[in-house]
Amino acid sequence: MIKHKYLTPPNLIDAPVAQYDFSQLRAGNNGEYNSREVNQLLVSHPRVTQAICKQIENLAETRQGVMIFAATVEHAHEVVSYLPAENTALITGATAQQERDALISAFKEKRYKYLVNVAVLTTGFDAPHVDMIAILRPTQSVSLYQQIVGRGLRLAPEKPIAW
Repeated sequence: MIKHKYLTPPNLIDAPVAQYDFSQLRAGNNGEYNSREVNQLLVSHPRVTQAICKQIENLAETRQGVMIFAATVEHAHEVVSYLPAENTALITGATAQQERDALISAFKEKRYKYLVNVAVLTTGFDAPHVDMIAILRPTQSVSLYQQIVGRGLRLAPEKPIAW
Protein backbone atom coordinates (compact mmCIF):
# COMPACT_ATOMS: atom_id res chain seq x y z
CA MET A 1 0.00 0.00 0.00
CA ILE A 2 2.94 2.30 0.63
CA LYS A 3 4.44 1.44 -2.75
CA HIS A 4 1.15 2.35 -4.47
CA LYS A 5 0.89 5.60 -2.43
CA TYR A 6 -2.14 4.63 -0.33
CA LEU A 7 -0.13 5.09 2.86
CA THR A 8 2.74 7.37 3.81
CA PRO A 9 6.11 5.63 4.30
CA PRO A 10 7.12 5.13 7.93
CA ASN A 11 10.29 6.63 9.32
CA LEU A 12 11.49 4.51 12.24
CA ILE A 13 13.25 6.31 15.05
CA ASP A 14 14.65 3.92 17.62
CA ALA A 15 15.32 6.07 20.67
CA PRO A 16 18.52 4.55 22.08
CA VAL A 17 19.08 7.21 24.73
CA ALA A 18 16.15 6.12 26.92
CA GLN A 19 14.28 2.87 26.57
CA TYR A 20 12.77 0.13 28.64
CA ASP A 21 14.43 -3.25 28.94
CA PHE A 22 11.70 -5.77 28.24
CA SER A 23 14.18 -8.59 27.60
CA GLN A 24 13.33 -10.42 30.84
CA LEU A 25 9.63 -10.63 29.97
CA ARG A 26 8.19 -13.70 28.26
CA ALA A 27 5.30 -13.40 25.84
CA GLY A 28 2.33 -15.73 26.01
CA ASN A 29 1.05 -17.79 23.08
CA ASN A 30 -0.84 -14.78 21.69
CA GLY A 31 2.32 -12.63 21.58
CA GLU A 32 1.20 -10.53 24.54
CA TYR A 33 2.89 -10.08 27.88
CA ASN A 34 1.43 -10.46 31.34
CA SER A 35 0.23 -6.96 32.24
CA ARG A 36 1.12 -7.38 35.93
CA GLU A 37 4.73 -8.24 35.04
CA VAL A 38 4.94 -5.38 32.54
CA ASN A 39 3.55 -2.95 35.10
CA GLN A 40 6.04 -4.08 37.74
CA LEU A 41 8.91 -3.49 35.33
CA LEU A 42 7.64 -0.05 34.31
CA VAL A 43 6.85 1.36 37.74
CA SER A 44 10.30 0.39 38.96
CA HIS A 45 11.87 2.69 36.31
CA PRO A 46 10.07 6.08 36.49
CA ARG A 47 13.12 8.02 35.36
CA VAL A 48 13.16 6.01 32.14
CA THR A 49 9.53 6.93 31.48
CA GLN A 50 10.28 10.58 32.16
CA ALA A 51 13.27 10.53 29.78
CA ILE A 52 11.23 8.79 27.08
CA CYS A 53 8.47 11.39 27.40
CA LYS A 54 11.04 14.17 27.09
CA GLN A 55 12.35 12.50 23.92
CA ILE A 56 8.84 12.24 22.55
CA GLU A 57 8.30 15.96 23.18
CA ASN A 58 11.58 16.83 21.47
CA LEU A 59 10.90 14.59 18.47
CA ALA A 60 7.32 15.85 18.22
CA GLU A 61 8.21 19.52 18.21
CA THR A 62 7.12 19.95 14.57
CA ARG A 63 4.52 17.15 14.56
CA GLN A 64 0.76 17.60 14.33
CA GLY A 65 -0.60 14.56 16.13
CA VAL A 66 1.19 12.07 18.36
CA MET A 67 -0.35 8.79 19.48
CA ILE A 68 1.31 7.10 22.41
CA PHE A 69 0.61 3.44 23.15
CA ALA A 70 1.20 2.75 26.84
CA ALA A 71 1.56 -0.72 28.35
CA THR A 72 -0.88 -0.50 31.27
CA VAL A 73 -3.33 2.01 32.73
CA GLU A 74 -0.90 2.89 35.52
CA HIS A 75 1.85 3.37 32.95
CA ALA A 76 -0.43 5.58 30.84
CA HIS A 77 -1.15 7.84 33.81
CA GLU A 78 2.59 8.13 34.46
CA VAL A 79 3.22 9.02 30.80
CA VAL A 80 0.49 11.67 30.89
CA SER A 81 2.03 13.17 34.04
CA TYR A 82 5.22 13.97 32.11
CA LEU A 83 3.57 15.53 29.04
CA PRO A 84 2.07 19.05 28.79
CA ALA A 85 -1.35 18.77 30.48
CA GLU A 86 -3.03 21.32 28.22
CA ASN A 87 -1.95 19.38 25.14
CA THR A 88 -2.50 15.78 26.26
CA ALA A 89 -5.51 13.46 26.39
CA LEU A 90 -5.77 9.96 27.86
CA ILE A 91 -8.13 7.18 26.80
CA THR A 92 -8.31 3.81 28.53
CA GLY A 93 -10.87 1.04 28.56
CA ALA A 94 -12.45 2.73 31.59
CA THR A 95 -13.00 6.04 29.78
CA ALA A 96 -16.76 6.59 29.44
CA GLN A 97 -17.99 6.53 25.84
CA GLN A 98 -19.19 10.15 25.86
CA GLU A 99 -15.87 11.37 27.27
CA ARG A 100 -13.96 9.13 24.84
CA ASP A 101 -15.87 10.57 21.88
CA ALA A 102 -15.20 14.13 23.09
CA LEU A 103 -11.47 13.46 23.55
CA ILE A 104 -11.17 11.81 20.15
CA SER A 105 -13.00 14.72 18.48
CA ALA A 106 -10.74 17.23 20.23
CA PHE A 107 -7.66 15.27 19.14
CA LYS A 108 -8.87 15.11 15.53
CA GLU A 109 -9.51 18.86 15.67
CA LYS A 110 -5.89 19.24 16.86
CA ARG A 111 -6.86 20.69 20.23
CA TYR A 112 -4.62 18.02 21.74
CA LYS A 113 -1.24 17.11 20.30
CA TYR A 114 -0.71 13.95 22.37
CA LEU A 115 -3.21 11.12 22.67
CA VAL A 116 -2.15 8.45 25.15
CA ASN A 117 -4.06 5.18 25.14
CA VAL A 118 -3.92 1.66 26.51
CA ALA A 119 -5.01 -1.03 24.03
CA VAL A 120 -8.02 1.03 22.95
CA LEU A 121 -7.14 2.78 19.69
CA THR A 122 -5.19 0.05 17.90
CA THR A 123 -7.87 -0.85 15.36
CA GLY A 124 -10.69 1.07 13.73
CA PHE A 125 -9.29 4.47 14.70
CA ASP A 126 -8.66 6.99 11.95
CA ALA A 127 -7.00 10.37 12.49
CA PRO A 128 -5.04 11.07 9.29
CA HIS A 129 -3.14 14.00 10.80
CA VAL A 130 -1.27 11.61 13.14
CA ASP A 131 2.35 11.86 12.07
CA MET A 132 4.11 10.27 15.03
CA ILE A 133 3.53 7.01 16.87
CA ALA A 134 5.30 6.22 20.14
CA ILE A 135 5.08 2.57 21.15
CA LEU A 136 5.86 2.32 24.86
CA ARG A 137 4.55 -1.21 25.28
CA PRO A 138 6.00 -4.58 24.38
CA THR A 139 4.36 -6.99 21.95
CA GLN A 140 5.44 -10.02 19.98
CA SER A 141 2.24 -9.86 17.92
CA VAL A 142 3.09 -8.80 14.38
CA SER A 143 -0.53 -7.98 13.58
CA LEU A 144 -0.89 -5.77 16.68
CA TYR A 145 2.36 -3.98 15.84
CA GLN A 146 1.13 -3.39 12.27
CA GLN A 147 -2.17 -2.03 13.57
CA ILE A 148 -0.40 0.37 15.93
CA VAL A 149 2.05 1.62 13.30
CA GLY A 150 -0.79 1.92 10.80
CA ARG A 151 -2.39 4.66 12.90
CA GLY A 152 0.38 6.98 11.69
CA LEU A 153 0.50 5.98 8.02
CA ARG A 154 -2.79 7.50 6.87
CA LEU A 155 -2.50 10.04 4.08
CA ALA A 156 -3.50 13.62 4.85
CA PRO A 157 -3.23 16.80 2.77
CA GLU A 158 -0.99 18.55 5.29
CA LYS A 159 1.17 15.50 5.98
CA PRO A 160 4.49 15.47 4.13
CA ILE A 161 5.13 12.34 2.10
CA ALA A 162 8.70 11.37 1.30
CA TRP A 163 8.77 9.44 -1.97
